[in-house]
Amino acid sequence: MECKKSDNNIKKERLWTHNFSLLFQGQLVSVFGNIIYDTALKLWILTKTGSVSLMAVFTAITIIPEIIVSPFAGTFIDRYDKKIILIITDTISGIGIIFVGLASILGILKIWMVVLIGSIVGLCTCFFNPSIDSIIPELVPKSKLIKANSVFSSMSTANNMIGYAFGGFLIKLLGIPIVFLFNGISFLISAFSEYFIKIHKVEKHSEELTFLEDLRFGIRFIKNFKGLKYLYMVISFLNLCAVMSMTLTLPWFQLNKQLGIVAYGVAMGINTLGMFVGFSFLSVINIKSDKKFMMFILSGVLISSTMIVYSFTMNRIIIYSMFFINGISLAVINSLIQISLQNNVPSKIRGKIFAFKNTISSALMPVGMLIAGLLAEKLRINFIVSGDYIVFLIFIIYVLFLPEVKEVINS
Repeated sequence: MECKKSDNNIKKERLWTHNFSLLFQGQLVSVFGNIIYDTALKLWILTKTGSVSLMAVFTAITIIPEIIVSPFAGTFIDRYDKKIILIITDTISGIGIIFVGLASILGILKIWMVVLIGSIVGLCTCFFNPSIDSIIPELVPKSKLIKANSVFSSMSTANNMIGYAFGGFLIKLLGIPIVFLFNGISFLISAFSEYFIKIHKVEKHSEELTFLEDLRFGIRFIKNFKGLKYLYMVISFLNLCAVMSMTLTLPWFQLNKQLGIVAYGVAMGINTLGMFVGFSFLSVINIKSDKKFMMFILSGVLISSTMIVYSFTMNRIIIYSMFFINGISLAVINSLIQISLQNNVPSKIRGKIFAFKNTISSALMPVGMLIAGLLAEKLRINFIVSGDYIVFLIFIIYVLFLPEVKEVINS
């Protein structure tokens, strides 16, 4: 009887609860606005400076504060009300970007204003993203956690495709200043939705710990949790390899007449489509616990294999196929990493653990770009990409024999 009762309870568990729907609809608007804003902002800087390198420099400057503050932001998140953090950061971002839009309409917008507001929005992101990651498990049943993360990722990926596809058209139709205003308003809509979300009170870690002691506790937690520590190593390797290969993909297509810039655009679009398919697939199926680890390993092998194959062919059909499979595999492995962190980390310290993950992801971006650029001066680009992913493939095979990782993924 108890078994039947348990099965009935699982069937009654719903993903689209009132709270999850509110969070989703707010993010749907703000993420779409952000994609178009990003395109408009780069276009505005490029128009003002007339320099691609300066555009890249100004964009990179806004990321630096995010890298520095992220670990501290995670500790702050665990000590305070996450719902309030979401509302405040979205509100600040919205007001800042609306200021950029109004300054642009009045013709008084300057580069330093854009960099300043960009840095402020980046700092808000440091607090916002780990809060979202740690709140989702509080809004949906544990059995729906993979679907919940996949729904959010699918929404983000779909917005990327639509935003980048129609962003240029909307900028031309509405003008850059109006696009800035639209994005600012989208943040305020998100903050409004978040106000009505009800989140269960989570027990705080320890009122007696100082801020720095709390920060060190999070570091020790990762250090002493072997399975989690290895997961962070996977995240590090995957981000480094992805940044290096993506940095070199555009030059590789551009240097080879058989490919070209048009083929590059198609390949990147297909890769994004693959990610959307992967996230959508995970949002509608239930993966058995004992199958998760093998899906994780298989996804890692496919990520490596597809990029190795792509680096040694000029056949567009093969390249497009590899990018599609790669996109699906990236969606699966990222979703499984996300769900593993959410399942294995206590609510009271989840914010700092996700913040450390975001720090690793952000910090390795400039490192990967620098390594890729330096190696490209000495070696053929396809040799760098293949070598890059051969190392990652060896690491994934090594992870296959780590029971600690299997336990964490299958939990």
